[in-house]
Amino acid sequence: MEVKENIEVLICTVDEGIRRVPDVLSPTVRGDVRYLVSFQYTDKKWLEAVPEMLKRRADVKIVALAGRGLSVNRNHAFDHSSGDIVLVADDDSRYRDRYFDAVQRTFASNRDVDIALFRGKSHEGHWLKRYPETACEWASAPRWTYASSWEMAVRRRALARGVRFNEHFGLGSEYLASGEEDVFLSDAVGAGLRIVYFPETVVETDGDTTGGHFLDNVRVQRSKGAVFCYRYGTFGAAFRCAKEAFGYFVRRGVNPLPLMRNMTDGIRYCRRINDGKSRRRRG
Repeated sequence: MEVKENIEVLICTVDEGIRRVPDVLSPTVRGDVRYLVSFQYTDKKWLEAVPEMLKRRADVKIVALAGRGLSVNRNHAFDHSSGDIVLVADDDSRYRDRYFDAVQRTFASNRDVDIALFRGKSHEGHWLKRYPETACEWASAPRWTYASSWEMAVRRRALARGVRFNEHFGLGSEYLASGEEDVFLSDAVGAGLRIVYFPETVVETDGDTTGGHFLDNVRVQRSKGAVFCYRYGTFGAAFRCAKEAFGYFVRRGVNPLPLMRNMTDGIRYCRRINDGKSRRRRG
């Protein structure tokens, strides 16, 4: 009988979020599923807030990290993980046994897949976004698709290749606030990893993402420009930023000039952190 690959759920949280982590854990303790909590704190007082339940569970490991930055936190979790398959979770994610079974079944049937992308539902059971109906290679997925971290499952061998979140992107970073998933997958494609989307539900969450606040958050607008630059180069980014800004003008009557200015700031930032270079990658 074939041995199942084990799953490690990487739960990233900061400060008071540690109090929500017990709700992430499945009530069923399984020998093939364990949890690693990357606990980021901005004040040592939060170290006293770790719930006793987390300390008692034998399938839970907590690794603390001072500071801020979601991508920094996720990389910290990657670096301390040991599971055959790791799931990237937030402190509002929820899991069921059938979700873990779906992940294991998918990877067992697709040995050449390095990163799998799945579907997520709200806590009320609704789809969180529009998803393709059939499995597809990420590089050829419909252009309207986008990935969220809690939909990702990563094989150990992908992490061994050094793929990590770019710490210039994401909530709590220096200048931006989102886009880390796009950049992570772009880097994975560049590293020659195979990424496939599967229409299987593997998580429940509230689905509120930082990127969903594009119109009311300047840092998210900068992130859009920076991601475009990272993936498509300077000129490709400028074209896409203009299309994005004027699309909001046509559809919603939003002044495109501030959007364009902030996204252009993101392009400049991306060029600066890449030593004046940009890249063109599909994925």
